[in-house]
Amino acid sequence: MSDWQERITRETAPAIRAEHELRYRLVAPLARDSEMWTDLGCGNGLAAASAFGEHLPERCVLVDFEPEALSLAARTLTHAHADAIAADLSEAADLRRISDALADVDGHVLVSCFEVVEHLPSFLPLLEWSNALVRERSATVVLSVPNDAFWSIQNPHHQTSWGEGSFEELRQLLPGDHTLVRQVALSGSAMLDWDARAGAHEVVVPVGGEGTVATHFISAFGQRHRDLQKGAFVVQTDLCEQRRWERQRESDAAVAQAVAEAERAAVAAQDVTIAKQREELRIRTLQFDEWRAYIHELERELGRPLAGSPDARELER
Repeated sequence: MSDWQERITRETAPAIRAEHELRYRLVAPLARDSEMWTDLGCGNGLAAASAFGEHLPERCVLVDFEPEALSLAARTLTHAHADAIAADLSEAADLRRISDALADVDGHVLVSCFEVVEHLPSFLPLLEWSNALVRERSATVVLSVPNDAFWSIQNPHHQTSWGEGSFEELRQLLPGDHTLVRQVALSGSAMLDWDARAGAHEVVVPVGGEGTVATHFISAFGQRHRDLQKGAFVVQTDLCEQRRWERQRESDAAVAQAVAEAERAAVAAQDVTIAKQREELRIRTLQFDEWRAYIHELERELGRPLAGSPDARELER
């Protein structure tokens, strides 16, 4: 599925894949030095696999709501000591199952939770669980939320919307000692030799300053929250995959629009039919009333009880 469905695939736009990978690069050094790495909302594991490369943590716990994504993540990360847990992170019982998986860990535990909070109907159980993990264990938690206020279009897959104000409210619920990071988007280009030999450029990227708009807000708290190593990550754009992603998005939007237009046309046609039937019923009701008045007039002239009256029903019996 594309990023609009909140699952990163190999066909997702390169810039968005790099954006997700950078978050895992942020925590990769901590994860490698930890006894256990736990990834909440792991998805299919593509971003983590790219960021960690061959240097995976010794043990890890992968958590996601969808069993299919969990299975793919385990295969993608090819980790011999990975536990997979299907869980709803808004449910206390499921969070306790994750705690049970961490029960035998003596050393440091790193918990990453990227682009998950906005999908939960309530993030308080997850936040309370994370705070307790930090208080009671040697643990560090790093989580991110998108800057939804930056976009003018509502994401239908987000249960909550985030911006500067809502993230500040989240920050108030964190332990007093924590680290906050803003993630921003980068754009660029490069020059190659005519034969396009593979190479590398060292790039100095000025970032920040007035007018900076964050794409995501990141918070870290726990034993090693100050050890986050900030940086940038730039990838060469695969124009074929980029175009395929754009065309797929355009196709999906066109299909959705066509379906919506067909449904609107069907509703409009149904409204016309209902209006026509309502008019026919009105005319027939008038005709029936006129016919009943005529019958009653004849019955009065003949001295018979009026049709439908108690006397007429008694006479019929």
